[in-house]
Amino acid sequence: MPDDYGEYVKSAIAGDKEAFGELYRIFLNRIYRFVYYLVGDEFSAEDITQNTFLRAWRGLASFSMDSGTFQSYLYTIARNLVIDSQRKKKAYPLNGLEEVIESQEDPVTEVWKGEISEKIRQALADLDTEDRQIIILRYFEEMQFGEISEVVGSNPGAIRVKVHRLMGLLKQKLEGKI
Repeated sequence: MPDDYGEYVKSAIAGDKEAFGELYRIFLNRIYRFVYYLVGDEFSAEDITQNTFLRAWRGLASFSMDSGTFQSYLYTIARNLVIDSQRKKKAYPLNGLEEVIESQEDPVTEVWKGEISEKIRQALADLDTEDRQIIILRYFEEMQFGEISEVVGSNPGAIRVKVHRLMGLLKQKLEGKI
């Protein structure tokens, strides 16, 4: 997503609640989806998403557009809240992740999609938390390596290598080779 929300960020930093409301509207579904893929529970995902935006609003005065994008800022907050939540509850299962795809396809195709989704869900569940987050950020949230590196605290080159390695591992799992 290009930084077409920069003016909203500047206004929100200056205290404009309506501008922050626009940022909320822009990022709500993306942050919720990211959190939901990690926790697999609607209630927890809603709670963590709400807390993400609350923390973002409270910490907005300390946010600097020079230190990264607002998107990375939100994902970092969400990621940290997920980690905190998992520490408290030990772990969230990934099961229950459901596709939010509504289609007019025939039932055979729907069953096939469901089977593939379940295989992908299981393969992702087998990854450790940070690896799963990186794959979700890259392929579900379509973030660039630089932004992912800001969120997880690594360098873009290491993220690029890790994504390549993880995709190879996921491919082997999906093909039943491991």
